[in-house]
Amino acid sequence: MSVEELKSWINQHKDDIFANDAVGTGCFSYLPAEIIWAVTKRCNLRCKHCSISEVDPEELNTEEGFGLIEDAAKFGAVKFGFTGGEPLLREDIYDLIEYAASFDMQVVMATNGTLITDEVAKRLKKAGLERAAMSIDAVGSAHDAFRGVDGAFKATLRGMKACEAADLSVQFFTTVTRDNYSEIPKIIKFADELNIWRIYLIYLIAVGRGKQISDACLSTAENMEFFDHTVFKQKEVNTWLKPICNPQYWAYLKDKGLVDREDGTKFTGCTAGITRFHIFPNGDVTPCAYLPVKTGNIRETPFSEIVRNSEMFKALRARKLKGHCATCKYKRICGGCRSRAYAVSGDYLGEDPVCSLWESET
Repeated sequence: MSVEELKSWINQHKDDIFANDAVGTGCFSYLPAEIIWAVTKRCNLRCKHCSISEVDPEELNTEEGFGLIEDAAKFGAVKFGFTGGEPLLREDIYDLIEYAASFDMQVVMATNGTLITDEVAKRLKKAGLERAAMSIDAVGSAHDAFRGVDGAFKATLRGMKACEAADLSVQFFTTVTRDNYSEIPKIIKFADELNIWRIYLIYLIAVGRGKQISDACLSTAENMEFFDHTVFKQKEVNTWLKPICNPQYWAYLKDKGLVDREDGTKFTGCTAGITRFHIFPNGDVTPCAYLPVKTGNIRETPFSEIVRNSEMFKALRARKLKGHCATCKYKRICGGCRSRAYAVSGDYLGEDPVCSLWESET
């Protein structure tokens, strides 16, 4: 397929590709906010890339969780996500989901899927869960090796089928590394055959246990090749392919002339601390799951106050960036991955080291 053919295809589908998640299927970011609560660090798998590396005994209890949910609801029709660890290891997870669903919020969950039986899927659906995002990092035994437990792939596939039977929507989370790069085409084909509507292709950030495999992160050149592969592969499948932790993707599309948006209003770039907020099991609030810099704790300060008053969030909203990211003409529609900047330099406002698209706005 030529560049002109691809540009024509993207323009035909742009309403889906660039729609806000609240009203469309493609989405780049979620407005007014995407609030993700890691309810536990406990997990039944041992993934070598996991961003959470230690068990936290100080999990928010049920009542504290209800309080967080109530505060999150003040922001309006947000996306509220439960993650972990493995969130299904919390005995009160159904109560928490049901309470979140009682507000005007889209309630989703990230899970490895291995604990989802027919009964669990039915309970999740009844509680008000709208979508389950399941981790798939390879197809077959290679997934088991990536996730550290034999039989993980088979168990996740069972969970997918259970969700389908319960009329519960499923999408994939796929970590993109050098170790599983050759598996990405197989995963995309697998997802399309299962009619999975979206895959989050999540670039490995070297935090948590991921530090131990930092050499598996794609290089700048490999990342550009990944973009090329993603955008050309998209025409072959119905499953929407969405790179995550890669705000450069949207700058790449503009740079290649594949989109024609002058004002960039739909391209909000890295949303960490802007429209995306993460709460760790002990109540610590951070901009992103992969940016473990505490800006407050909901046991000390209400979540809504932290969001409004945090100096970190103010700096991120203002894009007070450094290095190439500070002067790049794509600063507003990209801004660089703040988590990757922090993982490499220790400065969440530093330049994103995996970018070849930098170009001065002057």
